[in-house]
Amino acid sequence: KLKTEKAGKPEIDEAVKKLLALKAEYKAATGSDWKPGATPAPSAAPSSSSGGSGDALNLATAAQGDLVRKLKTEKAGKPEIDEAVKKLLALKAEYKAATGSDWKPGATPAPPAAPATPAGGSADALNLATAAQGDLVRKLKTEKAAKPEIDEAVKKLLALKAEYKAATGSDWKPGAAPAQVKQPSPKKEVVAVQKDGPGGELSAKVAAQGDLVRQLKTDKKPKEEIDMAVKQLLTLKTEFKAATGSDWQPAGGPAKKPEKQKKAAKEVKPKEKVEQA
Repeated sequence: KLKTEKAGKPEIDEAVKKLLALKAEYKAATGSDWKPGATPAPSAAPSSSSGGSGDALNLATAAQGDLVRKLKTEKAGKPEIDEAVKKLLALKAEYKAATGSDWKPGATPAPPAAPATPAGGSADALNLATAAQGDLVRKLKTEKAAKPEIDEAVKKLLALKAEYKAATGSDWKPGAAPAQVKQPSPKKEVVAVQKDGPGGELSAKVAAQGDLVRQLKTDKKPKEEIDMAVKQLLTLKTEFKAATGSDWQPAGGPAKKPEKQKKAAKEVKPKEKVEQA
């Protein structure tokens, strides 16, 4: 579109740069080059925990290096070249942090020793790619581009956001640093069980949820709201049983003995009458 409308060279170069970065991300995520109308393969996503990040950074660095050489060959403005070089150096630094070795043209990324760093690198790369795609969508809307073109860009943006959430466990937000949520979560569950022992914390949650359900019923809240609260209560009771091995009971325990005593009393009365007769 930009080339057809004969837009300014810096504008075209910026769009090309984003395109190359996105293609590199696509190849790292799916294992194949991007083609118009191609459907991304979801199977490659889970495996891109370590090597995927190195490959993505390798491709992104190579693409950025090509861009720098292109700008210098075409004698672009110094600020533009400096910005491209700055990004190239940042990518090389990320590559070294992820793989433990300096980036070299045509080099195959070595598998990293620690798996935690590549996960962050992958999240960072997805964060940058999502931000760039968001900028592109806004630019297309501002320039009132064709609806199919905007829809395609929005579709890619949503796909990137989904990848980001899968990698970090949290929704993408502009300017937000990617949070590595996946690793701490299982530890938190283990610690919770250890601290609870017999399930003290879970018991308190079940009791609180039970109070909420009763309160909603007393206040005659909508059925949907009550059903949702009951569903959460049942889930908490299931968690309690899984953690403790026994069903949850109120602190006082289920006391239904008075009813039995009443029944016993009712049974005794006729006998007393018979004796009196």
